[in-house]
Amino acid sequence: MSAEKIVEKILSDARAEAQRVVENARAQAVQIREQAEREAQQQRELILAQARQEAQSRRRAQLAAATAAARNAVLEAKRALLESVFEQAAAKLAAMPAHEYKNWLLRLIVHAVETGEEEVVLSAADKQALGEALIAEANAQLAQHGKKGALRLSAETREIGRGFVLKGTHSETNVTMATLMRRAKDELEIEVAQMLFGEARK
Repeated sequence: MSAEKIVEKILSDARAEAQRVVENARAQAVQIREQAEREAQQQRELILAQARQEAQSRRRAQLAAATAAARNAVLEAKRALLESVFEQAAAKLAAMPAHEYKNWLLRLIVHAVETGEEEVVLSAADKQALGEALIAEANAQLAQHGKKGALRLSAETREIGRGFVLKGTHSETNVTMATLMRRAKDELEIEVAQMLFGEARK
């Protein structure tokens, strides 16, 4: 084979090899581009899914915070209303005429008695204004209800405002206006919470 033909053969083989390399490179480039596009698409979808999930989480958190704030606002409004109602009730009770106040005390004493032999502790003002006459009438009402009427007016007085303390042998029952109002207020606040939050009564 002549030198020229050998050179041509080498060049032809080189061109063919170069063409093959170029075609392989192009094919690899297409595969790499397609793979990159798939990975990019997957990454975009993942990022979008995470963003949607985060947005939903933020919306849920914002909704929960707004709901809690609304509930708290309503609860505060209810409490303020209850406070106003109880202040008015306390003012009315404090301003009761003497005969109404005495009848109120009698009803409470008769209701609170357990043995009928307790001591009744009054404030200094009520002891002076009502004293033994109140106890005598309470005993008479107890007897009418078939109960033992042997209540005694205590020698001591206490700074209790309106109402009384019933002293038994081993216990005392506080039936003052302040205590009754506090108990009623606590019970109504529980009812308000149940209405707002749907808690079952225990």
